Amino acid sequence: MCAEIKFIEKAKQNAAAAGAGDEMRRWIGMLLCVCLMIFGAAGCSTEKDGNTDGRSEVEFTVVNPDKIPEELAQEIENNKQGEIRMSYTDGGKMYLVRGYGEQKTGGYSISVVECTENENEIYLDTRLLGPANQDQISKEPSYPCLVLMIEAREKEVKIQ
Repeated sequence: MCAEIKFIEKAKQNAAAAGAGDEMRRWIGMLLCVCLMIFGAAGCSTEKDGNTDGRSEVEFTVVNPDKIPEELAQEIENNKQGEIRMSYTDGGKMYLVRGYGEQKTGGYSISVVECTENENEIYLDTRLLGPANQDQISKEPSYPCLVLMIEAREKEVKIQ
């Protein structure tokens, strides 16, 4: 704390000597940047807070609808009226599917809250986000669905 006070005192002296507040603003700005870097780095972690079962992040790709394997796309189409929680393996790829069923309007999106794994299972948690702009949404029903692609694994899949 004393070093910070001395640092600020020095910045004030420099500003007074220069006859302008520009030098002091630069010092204070640099001090704030350094503090943000230090405190920001201290808050970083590879595990989510409260994650006690040793899960690690899984790298995934959001799959465009036209890139979904035909058989999986047909399965999604056949079940889109209700909620969908499924996985599908095709070669060396595994697809994790989360659909939220029929919604009264368009404009919905799905965010990935967590896609993690431990030695026994893969865990996917998503959230349905409502339309952002009520004026520009389609009045037709929609069927929000998210398909993620990961490397295939021999693990149980849990989708929330």
